[in-house]
Amino acid sequence: MMAWPWLAVAVKTIPWATLVRRAPDIIEAAGSLLSSRKTSQAADHAAARTESQLGELQQRLENLESHDQATAEVVNQIAEQTRDLTNGIGILAAKVRLLLALLIATAVLAIVAIGIAAL
Repeated sequence: MMAWPWLAVAVKTIPWATLVRRAPDIIEAAGSLLSSRKTSQAADHAAARTESQLGELQQRLENLESHDQATAEVVNQIAEQTRDLTNGIGILAAKVRLLLALLIATAVLAIVAIGIAAL
């Protein structure tokens, strides 16, 4: 027994009664571990498949981003054109108000001139 002193220590320190009592739990845990390993291997295969799908998705994402950029440029152009139209309408409205004021002034002058001519 001297050659294997670790064995004597193991025999004395391991709670064999608890180990035997917990054997079903240990077997169940081992089964779960084996099952998770199989799941892990299946996940590795799925990961390889997913990697190719990831490449496709990445390409589609790049296409969507370039399309999004083009759409943003179009929206920016529309916003600039709307701003220019709004400025143009403001200028036209100011001109219409000026012409209306000149028309009223001319009408007043014409009425005054007719009044003076009638006297």
